[in-house]
Amino acid sequence: MMKLQSPADTDSDSNSGTKAKLESPTRYIPKTLSPAPTCRRISARLYKQRLKITATLVLLSLYLVVNHLTCTMPPIRQNADLSQHTKTLFLPYVHKFSTQEIPMVRATISGNDFELPMDTGSTGIMIGAPRLPHISPDEGIPAYEYLSSSRILYGGRLVSQTITFHGVDGAYATATVPILVVDRSMVCPWYKPGVDGFHCPRIPHRPYPEPRDTSQIMYMGIGFGRNRLEHKKLKALPSGNPFLNINNINGEEVQTGAMRTGYTISTDGVYLGLTKENTKGFVFTDLERGVTTDPRDWAMVKMCFRLNDQGDNCGSALIDTGIPQMYLRTDVGVETPNVTVRNPNKEGEATWVKRVKPGTNIAIGFPSLEGREIVGYSFEVGTGMLMEPVYVVPESQGPPPYVNTGRNFLFGFSVVFDADGGRFGFRAVHPQHPQISHSSL
Repeated sequence: MMKLQSPADTDSDSNSGTKAKLESPTRYIPKTLSPAPTCRRISARLYKQRLKITATLVLLSLYLVVNHLTCTMPPIRQNADLSQHTKTLFLPYVHKFSTQEIPMVRATISGNDFELPMDTGSTGIMIGAPRLPHISPDEGIPAYEYLSSSRILYGGRLVSQTITFHGVDGAYATATVPILVVDRSMVCPWYKPGVDGFHCPRIPHRPYPEPRDTSQIMYMGIGFGRNRLEHKKLKALPSGNPFLNINNINGEEVQTGAMRTGYTISTDGVYLGLTKENTKGFVFTDLERGVTTDPRDWAMVKMCFRLNDQGDNCGSALIDTGIPQMYLRTDVGVETPNVTVRNPNKEGEATWVKRVKPGTNIAIGFPSLEGREIVGYSFEVGTGMLMEPVYVVPESQGPPPYVNTGRNFLFGFSVVFDADGGRFGFRAVHPQHPQISHSSL
């Protein structure tokens, strides 16, 4: 006989059996390790970790992209409204601009007249002590200067003085800056900047350099961007640049904002103070900040150059009125065609020196090449082109690449330094010259 079961009995047996089957595999597993809850917690943790990793990778990628663009894109040209700046003074050169002679301007210090050589490759004024008899021998702060291009060491004292620059038809401007009153000077070829300090070191088996006549020392550096972070002592400061510290023009005090701090340089002379009129026709590139906190401190202008249409050597350039030759430093691995010749300088230490090989084509663009330059020029060494230096010295390979153009650059371009705006500009002297490129921007 079939036994009938009540719904209650059926449900009871069914629930009991089902419950036993469900509880059996989980009976001995700790609650914290039960499959379903543990699976959900691990997924959430992994999700958060993966989200953090993804976000980090995205941010890193964005940083690398932005950093790459920042490093590779040329500086942006900026327009500046100079219409409100009216104070300016033109300084003609004492002699006609030439390859053989550094340009000079007329100046007076405490009644003493000077024809000061104007060098864009250094910063600050140096005058021999015999030329400034009103300054006592114990006055000032001990200081020194070494010019690497001429290998001359100057030692003396910094003394604040007011200098008057003479323009045309009695016009004048004054600046008050520290002057290095030179007590001693000598040519020291083995001097190591940042290491040797005030004195030329003695080298075994070499005669010690003869002292120079300090009564003949007169020098004025108006350059910028000459400091580097690795220098132990920063000396090329805007506060020592007389052209950036003009405080009076024709007897009128220069009020804040009336004068745009900076200057133009051409083969005709110098304009102190930038205006809309004296900067007409210039194209500009932005400069990077200098290594000091002075708002007028800027790094040298950027450039790229090629040798015989090969390689991109990108770094900094110096338009140097102090020398007639060019110095060229390529990046690591880039060979400069060169020859060894007898040293034409009879007072030089070396008997033989290296020069860039005649026939080598040198192309330079500011601030870059590949059609992105605002200006550029090229020349073949030894052909006597308009802007060609008297010779080109190949420096040892090493980053960053560097070019010192020498003063003949000014035969092709006038230049302007905008210290208030952080810009450097060029204006072609002969825009149609086949070896000169000039942007219309």
